Amino acid sequence: MLEYTKPPKINKAKYPSVSAMVVWKNKMFVFFLFGLVLIYIGNVQYTEYRMRKLQFLEKDITKLKWKYWTIKSDMMYEGMEEQVSKKVSEKEIIIKEQPPHILIEKNKEN
Repeated sequence: MLEYTKPPKINKAKYPSVSAMVVWKNKMFVFFLFGLVLIYIGNVQYTEYRMRKLQFLEKDITKLKWKYWTIKSDMMYEGMEEQVSKKVSEKEIIIKEQPPHILIEKNKEN
């Protein structure tokens, strides 16, 4: 059979209550838990900071995408043959109707 053991006596001068004695006896574990809590709080703060920064960058990316598509469509429009001919005629540059001929030199050996 199990023998009955008396609970430890509390030194009233050193520990005012049982919970104070338990905390004091397990102070290293309490410090470990405190360290884990600090790491957890720091991790949450860092994650929130990164999320806010990511949201800001996503907004910036969407603005830049719209700007890119606008510039690209403007360039496509300006590159059309009709628009180019309008700009050339304003500057009085003559455009020939026939494309230039390509001259190919034949080798004397063949």
